[in-house]
Amino acid sequence: MNKIGRNDACHCGSGKKYKKCCMEKDRLAERQPHHIEPSLEEKEALLQAPSNMTEFMAVLGEMKWDNDSYRELAEELFPQIYNDYEHKEEEKLFVLYNALIIWNGFCLKESPRFRKPGGFKAALDQLFAKALEIPVTQNELAAKYEVAATTLSKCTGQLNEFMEQLAVTK
Repeated sequence: MNKIGRNDACHCGSGKKYKKCCMEKDRLAERQPHHIEPSLEEKEALLQAPSNMTEFMAVLGEMKWDNDSYRELAEELFPQIYNDYEHKEEEKLFVLYNALIIWNGFCLKESPRFRKPGGFKAALDQLFAKALEIPVTQNELAAKYEVAATTLSKCTGQLNEFMEQLAVTK
């Protein structure tokens, strides 16, 4: 489909030039985040966090993954995060489970592309630590996962944008 030019007839059929009719409205619509409604399964899943890591890993294995690299990242990362931080077990599992649901939903809806998983691993680690108010810097996480801080920022931005889309109400 060809992009409509400023001086072309407007796509709405008004007979006016696009720039005098719908151009500004279309630009505003492009800037607005699109609402992504979590499925009923996703909503129910958030309420049923596993009670231990064995259950957690079983749930992870049962989830739908469009790409093996997404599942492999989760299988490697989440037990590591669980072991890296000292916190109340129940809270850790709940936040970890929510991070897993976010990662799975993000992968299914956005199909992220990456050569090395370190950027998204660091971003998910940051999400986890922030949710539990564990002090950790972006530079520490970038070093931990051997990525540039800019890569971590980019991946964090993508996850945050996805979560904002989930939070937007119609």
